[in-house]
Amino acid sequence: MFHTMFWNTGRLAGPCFGYGWSGGMPWVMGLASLALVAALVLSIIAIVRTSKGKKKDNSSEALTIIGQRYAKGELTKEEYEAIKKDLL
Repeated sequence: MFHTMFWNTGRLAGPCFGYGWSGGMPWVMGLASLALVAALVLSIIAIVRTSKGKKKDNSSEALTIIGQRYAKGELTKEEYEAIKKDLL
């Protein structure tokens, strides 16, 4: 695909200028390919960002729970510190 976009095939203007046998189709296909790659990259970035946010929410909820258990006396200070260290 990129070969026909940028390589002159021996004709006077070649397909890279939008003339010849292929018209402007190689440019359209090249732009569509770049748009697809950009969409995939942005999707991956969005997934990574949302997964990091969920992890923080879950750990803050867990910290609240172990804080309540420590306050009730169900956990010793050492157990509380160990669990807290694991969560963070």
